[in-house]
Amino acid sequence: MACAIAALLVRQSTSPSGCSPIRRTPMPQLPRKLYTFQSNSRYNPEDMFTNKSATLHALHNWIELSSAGRGYVRAPSSGHYDLPRPYTIAIDRHNDGPGYMISAFHQLHCLSYLAVHFQEGYDGVKLEDEIAHHSVHCFNYLRQGIMCNADTTLEGQTDAGPGEGSEHECVDYDALLDWANENAGMSWRNGLLPEEATL
Repeated sequence: MACAIAALLVRQSTSPSGCSPIRRTPMPQLPRKLYTFQSNSRYNPEDMFTNKSATLHALHNWIELSSAGRGYVRAPSSGHYDLPRPYTIAIDRHNDGPGYMISAFHQLHCLSYLAVHFQEGYDGVKLEDEIAHHSVHCFNYLRQGIMCNADTTLEGQTDAGPGEGSEHECVDYDALLDWANENAGMSWRNGLLPEEATL
């Protein structure tokens, strides 16, 4: 009975410990690990928004945070799982096929997209309709992602500053990258990326 109530209240892809998953998906149950939030000058240097070049250079480093298929994975036998209709993605250089986007990588893309256009706005570049529409999508998508994965870590004061230095229980991101790379669609990291390519 507790599992049924939790399933109705939580509406997540997994339910509380000891209960069956709410949906059947091909995603493995990834390990969790403790991770201390801290600033990282490789991904977010202090001068990141001083000009467009600095922003693009910092965001180019984020590429390593995404999978070889840019978050897209080949579709498993979808009849075995509770999945929506798949996208059509590049499976290799010559073939398209069914696939899905892993939400964590979509969220990183949205954050990267917003960072680029935040910097442009800071520089006084006029906001185009497509950028405004895409930005609204990204803000809404990130809001829902934060709520869905509600991190319940109790943060306190640290010498590192607000939110930094707090230890969080997180999905093992390296394990997620490994799984995504093993199941990726066509690799977009082929050595032909422009120097300042972003997610």
